[in-house]
Amino acid sequence: MSTVVDKFGRAVGDTVSQNPKRARRLLRAGYFASGKQMQYLPGRGLLPHQRYAAVISNRAIRLPLSNPGKSAVVSAFLPPELLHAMGIVPQFTEGLAGYLNGAGCEHAFVRFAEDRGIPQTYCSYHKVLLGAALSGVLPKPKLVVNTTLACDANNNTFRTLADFWKVPRFTLDVPDRSDPDAVAYVAAQFRELKGFLEEVTGGKLAEEALRAVIRRENRSIRLYRGYFGELSEKYIPNDMTSEMYKIFMTHVLAGTKEAERYFELLLEDARKAAGSGNEIRLLWVHTLPFWQGSMKSILNGGRIQLLCCDMNFDCMAEMDEAAPYEALSRKLLQNTFGGPGVRRTDALLQMAETLRADGVVYFCQWGCKQTLGNAYPAKERLEQAGIPTLILDGDGCDRGNVNDGQMTTRLQAFLEILEAKR
Repeated sequence: MSTVVDKFGRAVGDTVSQNPKRARRLLRAGYFASGKQMQYLPGRGLLPHQRYAAVISNRAIRLPLSNPGKSAVVSAFLPPELLHAMGIVPQFTEGLAGYLNGAGCEHAFVRFAEDRGIPQTYCSYHKVLLGAALSGVLPKPKLVVNTTLACDANNNTFRTLADFWKVPRFTLDVPDRSDPDAVAYVAAQFRELKGFLEEVTGGKLAEEALRAVIRRENRSIRLYRGYFGELSEKYIPNDMTSEMYKIFMTHVLAGTKEAERYFELLLEDARKAAGSGNEIRLLWVHTLPFWQGSMKSILNGGRIQLLCCDMNFDCMAEMDEAAPYEALSRKLLQNTFGGPGVRRTDALLQMAETLRADGVVYFCQWGCKQTLGNAYPAKERLEQAGIPTLILDGDGCDRGNVNDGQMTTRLQAFLEILEAKR
């Protein structure tokens, strides 16, 4: 961590308990300054789509902090289309926790949450969010919306937040199957969500606005598929931070003009890229420890091609704008993070074959029981298909909870194995 970030993180951390409003002002000022730096002095070597993603993701975090009365705190897997159609800005768990880590102050919020009874074994992303909210640093939003998909912490976290802030909450219950009855069940919930949003905000959801969001998202999906077609034969420099920014585009910003522009730039950059050479091509599972210097020194650039993380291809089906609620239902039910673990493994296997991955890094984020529980069955299936797989334990957002030396040693040894197989 740089000296500037370290000092900034300590300044924020020192004010969390005693003066949370000051901590919030510091964060807003820091993110504003970093956003301007990204816009006018972008990092060297970044491609246009990466520079654009850095600016847009920064803005997506800042807006709810500046205007919380028009925001909703959400889970990453919540389909955001209804929110965008009504002008409600989503603030999501993983994004906020990642940015607080980027500011070097995440441990202050982890400590605040644990001191108030949140278990040490709880997901770090959720602990950071809870610490930021319960301390008063994260301002009260208009509402809270979450799903039950993928993460068993969702219900506890978002119920706690809604009770603490005393704001309305809506939960989408997601079955573990995608048959017609399940589609109808979830579609009915989306219609209820529409009514809920209208009641809470006092506005009306225009069906044409929702259809426009879906059309933009469908165009984005087509662009994204084109990108994967290029990536299968190209070397396109990537880094862990840029791959995390992509989660904004594939999730909470899906269907926005900004996300569509990102996918346009992504495909343009892919078309200009050089052909695949002698790089080691890695597919990543789950979130990435983008903050970890040792991991960055190994994975960012050079002979490593970080292809994609599986959060960024968890559902790529186009939607029928003529039946938007059923379409949103199918999107949620077809997500590879839901249902039996073999569904996620099948998607990994298919993408690994499409992108000609030399190996898979299966990252077990602290506290994520769904990912941990599927780790060894996935490894067995992938290796039966001839794809070497490394299970790597770590923490995507709490730098105080990582065995850095062990992670580095295991990853380097895995890369040596992949190199020897070439």
